[in-house]
Amino acid sequence: MIMRHRLGPMLLAVLLFVLTIVWMGSLTQWAAGFWLKPGVTQTIGGSQTPVAFQGTILQEKAMELPDVLPIYGSSEFSAVSEFHPSRLFEGKPAGFAPFLVGRGGTQDIIHALNMAALGESLQGKKIAVILSAQWFTPEGISPAYFKQNFSALHAYRIVFNSRLSEPTKQQLIKRLLDFPGAFEEESTLQALLSQSLDPGRTAAYRKVSLAVQGRLKMAALEAQDALKTIDYAQLINPKIAEINASETAPPLPTWPEVNEKATEQGKSSTQNNPFGILNEYYTQYIQPKFAEQRNSAVNSGFYPSPEYRDLELLLTILQETKAQPMFVIVPVNGAWYDYTGFPKEERKAYYARTEKMIQDRGFKVVNLGDHEYDSYFLQDTMHLGWKGWVSIDEALDGFYHEGI
Repeated sequence: MIMRHRLGPMLLAVLLFVLTIVWMGSLTQWAAGFWLKPGVTQTIGGSQTPVAFQGTILQEKAMELPDVLPIYGSSEFSAVSEFHPSRLFEGKPAGFAPFLVGRGGTQDIIHALNMAALGESLQGKKIAVILSAQWFTPEGISPAYFKQNFSALHAYRIVFNSRLSEPTKQQLIKRLLDFPGAFEEESTLQALLSQSLDPGRTAAYRKVSLAVQGRLKMAALEAQDALKTIDYAQLINPKIAEINASETAPPLPTWPEVNEKATEQGKSSTQNNPFGILNEYYTQYIQPKFAEQRNSAVNSGFYPSPEYRDLELLLTILQETKAQPMFVIVPVNGAWYDYTGFPKEERKAYYARTEKMIQDRGFKVVNLGDHEYDSYFLQDTMHLGWKGWVSIDEALDGFYHEGI
């Protein structure tokens, strides 16, 4: 009898503790919003900080703001010039601020995880997604790239908060479990994901225990996200934030004028090689092994690859969340790929295949595959260059203002 009297208050105390932690996670996220004053989110959008793409607060704020256009991509964001969207659209001369999400190794499955975690925040929101041909290898995303870009917070959000259909949720969880190395420090998350695939094999008490542990872990990660967001927001120069909050920026030059300037810069930066590759890049990475690269990729291709399945999953999630995406298919450096012997028909098939996958879902796509041989479109063998960024900038500008 004494034991029963003690057990009740103990259970109540545990329950109150759990509810307090969970509530605190939500509270800290809400509190972080107070630090995102007008212009702060727009300014952070060009920073490519992991606080943005591995958290949720900044992205949800970006989805909420009408003058922000989220752009999801990977290593092309590191190819910075004055034509990079974070530079060209600085101060919102076109009426919007680009919010860049991603870094090297951020591929379709990482974007899918991110979108699933954002859920209803995406509804009706225009976003852009930049696809790279280099993702579509026979192996797909490497475990190392997955691990460095994986967000446990996003995964917990899927387990507890996602409104995805059950088949899509199951498919996403199965794919996440293909990368056990990412869960080395997340045993609770891995157990939650595994039991959600076969709940009948998990005892009831174990389900409750995992759910409680998972909620606590998610709340702690939400609190961390809030603190990181607050810390990062405090680093933003108020004067720059004020500029990005203003609606009086001078207009952009005309696109032909911007393109002409990009051509001039590209020409002056690629004088030491016939491939349109940045001088420094060519000297450091290409020239030392130039001869052995000839016909080194004759047996390469962009199909088959697990990346297509990951892209399909991303498209499904975007449909279910009712987002309004525009996809951009970036070309490779045709002259360089010809030198390495990479089959031209493989490249053409990749552009056509991905375009069809996107169009079949009713989404907008900008296929830049026919720019393989355009001078100064890329700055190396794969990353966007001067004219390439201008083409994408113009597409982003048109996409943002479409229907306004």
